[in-house]
Order: sequence, then C-alpha cells, then structure tokens
Amino acid sequence: MIKQEPASTVYLVAVDSTEIAAHALEVACGLVAALGGSAELHLLHVLEPIPAPVVMGGGAAISAADLLEGGRAVLDRAVTNAAKRFSGRICSHLAAGVPWREISQLASSLRADLVIVGTAGRTGLARMTLGSVAEKVVRHAGCPVLVVRPKDHHAQSEPGIEPPCDDCLKVQTESARQQLWCARHAERHPQGRVHYELPPSFALGSMNFRP
Repeated sequence: MIKQEPASTVYLVAVDSTEIAAHALEVACGLVAALGGSAELHLLHVLEPIPAPVVMGGGAAISAADLLEGGRAVLDRAVTNAAKRFSGRICSHLAAGVPWREISQLASSLRADLVIVGTAGRTGLARMTLGSVAEKVVRHAGCPVLVVRPKDHHAQSEPGIEPPCDDCLKVQTESARQQLWCARHAERHPQGRVHYELPPSFALGSMNFRP
C-alpha cells in the first residue's frame, strides 16, 4: 500500500508558558512564512501527570479541571500569537503524559514534516530537567527536529569553543557583512583554520576546514 503524504507541509511546535517556548513559536512562524507554500501549524501543550492532589502555598489544591483550564489558556495565547505571524491553518492540541513521548506521538499521528521544540541549552542538573525533553524528541521523533535555544554565542559551555572575536564583529558590522574576518583571522594561524570564500554570485559564505 502506498502511503499518501499530507498535501501541506506539517509543522508541529511544542508550547508552554515559558519564554523559551514563546521564542520557539516565533522562530517557527518566521520559518513557515519564509519557506512559503501550503503549510499547517500545529501547536501542542502537554500536561504532565502529577500526584493528586497538589496543594499550593495558600492551602488550595490544584484539580484536574484547573490543569485543563490552564493548559487551554496556554494554547489560546499561543494560537493568538501565532495568528499574528501566520495566516494559514493553525490547530491546537492538548495532551497529558510524558512530554517527549506525547510530542513524538503527535508528530507520528500527524505525519509531521518538522517538529520544533525549545530548550534552555543549559548544562548539569538544569540540562537534565529542561533539556531532556528536546534531546529525547530528537532521538525518538520520526521526522526532522529543530531545537530552538536563545542566541548567545558568549555563553559557551564547552571550553574549546571560543566566543566571537570582537574585532571580527566590528569588521562585519562596519562592512555590512561584506567582510567577515579581522586581519588576524583572515590569515592562517596556529589553529589551522583556513577560510575560503566563493565569488558573491554563488551567494554562499565561507567554508571552514580543520585538518
């Protein structure tokens, strides 16, 4: 039997109430708009099972109805924000369970072409809790996964990755990125990095080679 693919490109975005998820949704909308074509944007919010009942500081317990209402509110806000940037079909989904599993399952059920999830990009214990969902979706989803994290090239967690060179950034700004490297990085240096730039007509940037 030949499997029919969806007529539209299907994008699935995991959303919650965090700034990280809001940024992921913004990136998703920009990507969908830039790529064009017929597209569907599906937003998923996952409610994680909790031991009942959970009691807040004031003594009031959180019920299942409260969680559902909160989840729907998260989705409503996400849909409203997405509709400002994307005029195509937007669908919202509310699920309960383990987040990475529900995201991967819905991607399978929708035959999604791309899953978009946010991550804080942290290390250590924070990574175990905040980054584990994105990492597991990457491993288990049956389609490409785009992981969105805040842009900060100065906050590298790997000692071997250097932050951007201030002189290179100055050259890029002053030349409107027609020039990419300062005098020091434009030449071969002990790290063995050589930059080859094709003619402008190719519309490509530099290629880096490390021996």
